[in-house]
Amino acid sequence: MNALPLKKMELRVMKNLRSYRYNTGAILIVAGMFGLLVNQSLAATTGNITISGVVSAATAIVVNSVAGYNSLDLSTTASDQAVANVREINNTTNGYTVTLTSQNSGLLKNGTLGSVSYSAKYNGSSVSLSSTPVTITNGAASNSVVNVVKSFQISYTGTAASNLMVGTYSDTLTFTIAAN
Repeated sequence: MNALPLKKMELRVMKNLRSYRYNTGAILIVAGMFGLLVNQSLAATTGNITISGVVSAATAIVVNSVAGYNSLDLSTTASDQAVANVREINNTTNGYTVTLTSQNSGLLKNGTLGSVSYSAKYNGSSVSLSSTPVTITNGAASNSVVNVVKSFQISYTGTAASNLMVGTYSDTLTFTIAAN
């Protein structure tokens, strides 16, 4: 083997080592400067962080029946008989509205066989069911969360069983809440 190619190889290796040392030195210098920058930021006397969370709009209504709501004795007179408790919930600042719809316009009906009229109160105030929907709550704009329970009551005049056809007399009431 010739000694000349070995010398060229040695020169190439030496050149690569110098280049490696130069590059390594440059990397160390840059890393050192970064270290100084990091150390300067660690030297701060105050620091801030802003944390936050989001609350979605909650406008809801929950209707809970009161015992006896579906077994009314229509042969005896009832006055202000509670049939439901209604929870109104709202967390929007513009207020909310609750409407009530009576499927039979204030009549307990036994299909086409007969009916018994009734009147209603919501939270102690009279409600006309003859033309629905009717607004029963007009919640004003507020900066406070609303979470209230209101009573729904009905009154009717009893009718002797001998004057009513046998069967179930009913009406479907729908309470609806909407944010303003």
